[in-house]
Amino acid sequence: MYSHSEVMPSAGPIVSDEACIVQTDNQRDLVRITSRSVQAVIYVPRTLPDWFLNLAAAVENGAFEVPRTILQNVTHDEVEQWVEVNVSTTRLSCEVLTALKTDIMELVDCLAGLSSARRFSLRIFTGAPTTDCGFHVDTVPPGASTCGLLRVYNGAGTAYVEPANVTGIRDFYHYLSRRERLERERAVARRNAVLEDCERLEREIKQLDLQPGFLKHRGQVQIAPAGSIVAFKHLDISRHWSNHGKELAWIHCSPMQGNPRLVINISNPQPVQRRTGWIAP
Repeated sequence: MYSHSEVMPSAGPIVSDEACIVQTDNQRDLVRITSRSVQAVIYVPRTLPDWFLNLAAAVENGAFEVPRTILQNVTHDEVEQWVEVNVSTTRLSCEVLTALKTDIMELVDCLAGLSSARRFSLRIFTGAPTTDCGFHVDTVPPGASTCGLLRVYNGAGTAYVEPANVTGIRDFYHYLSRRERLERERAVARRNAVLEDCERLEREIKQLDLQPGFLKHRGQVQIAPAGSIVAFKHLDISRHWSNHGKELAWIHCSPMQGNPRLVINISNPQPVQRRTGWIAP
């Protein structure tokens, strides 16, 4: 479904002075993430296969679980071997498991086509949403390819903000710095079982998320729905906390509550390959 040959440009190069997010129901548009001005491409299939419903039910009732796992700098074959062994349960049909395993590997193939990746970093887990992480950007090592893929298979989708709705990157980092400080303080309060501090810090975090201070219009937060595939820019970590351009990273946020979800995030840890144009393998 996401083979190299399918990840092909469907239009000419994008020229823009402003960062943008592309929303599409055409899988071929995922290649537009290679445009400098595009923060993210959100591909929402017109319909999802029936096995998604069976998978969602199994994840949400606890019949299918995957511990939080990070595979760092692994080959295609190593990902495939891990998936074959660890994506398994006797409480899902063979058909659903096979479809999920195939889908995961097709995502890996898709990233290979988009970024010429030959090695991958993959994060996968099932779990219920928490308030531990607010709006943020994903990062990669210095010099690594910044293209990555995200798929949430069920439950609440991923919140994000349009770049035009961001007052400035400095304002965003001011919010992020304060939220991370509150998260650290809450973690200490939890470890020490100081209930009063836990409750106070929880209120402060919720209030900060309601009024983050980097949005021109607080009510204009978008959702990439479950089932969508998001190709998005990761930020070179050497640029983190700097006043970089909006086009360099996608500001997004996981839901704060809801049923357990299956989430997969794939990036390319390899150094950027300089070339004059992109050609699908």
